[in-house]
Amino acid sequence: MTDSHDANLTEKQKDEIDEIALERVRAMNSDEYLCQRIDQKVHAMEAHLVDYFKSRLAFHLGKSETK
Repeated sequence: MTDSHDANLTEKQKDEIDEIALERVRAMNSDEYLCQRIDQKVHAMEAHLVDYFKSRLAFHLGKSETK
């Protein structure tokens, strides 16, 4: 999945953000504090990184719903 807003991200940035998105999905039903900490991390990112995070979160949420 390639979105226009991830074109300028490095592979390292993509990997790190993808991991944060996965952490957020895993934490959604188990730990509100962890969710809040992840959200704080995300809100501190630059706008283009937040956009990429949102696309990865949606991807992982969709994946977890099909299991």
